[in-house]
Amino acid sequence: MKHLLLTFLFVMAAFTLSFSQVKVRPGLKLGLNSATVSNVPRSESKLGFQGAMFANVHFVSFYELQVEASFSNQGYEWNVMGESGDVDIKYIGFALSNKFFVVPDVGLHLLIGPSIEVNVADGDADITPVDFSFFGGVGYEFPFGLGLELRYKQGIIDIRDGYWENFEEGDELFDDNVLNGVLQFGVFYKFQF
Repeated sequence: MKHLLLTFLFVMAAFTLSFSQVKVRPGLKLGLNSATVSNVPRSESKLGFQGAMFANVHFVSFYELQVEASFSNQGYEWNVMGESGDVDIKYIGFALSNKFFVVPDVGLHLLIGPSIEVNVADGDADITPVDFSFFGGVGYEFPFGLGLELRYKQGIIDIRDGYWENFEEGDELFDDNVLNGVLQFGVFYKFQF
């Protein structure tokens, strides 16, 4: 019984010491999107706003996990035979950003991760209710918590709701998925407590 108690205390002390360096810092991010979609003739990118609240978990000197709740204004503009318009899609999303610091204790980092977004408004367009995507990018964080990031986010689900129900294999556009593609520039701040 004495050995079991000593082993338990040793494991608890080791566990506590190993995670004593973990820091959690909440933050905010604001920025711009340059969004477009693939395989839509005569479509152009659309500028939009993006913002997020996040919790950043610093595990070791070279790795952080950032959990984000975000808003993103995406879509595209089109111009066909003198007529033009835009498709304006607003998403609320959730992302897991894995940040890898190139040199420990220097703010330069690479980031990669998945995100899921829910379509909350799309005007009259028939857009799928959910979009999954992967993103990657680069950023720099200053020692006082302010930082800059540049990401590219690529959707992996065709955004046309119900589109595939009307086509059969062999139709002209059967193999052309319409996917979101978004270049994001953001400024973030991590609060210190």
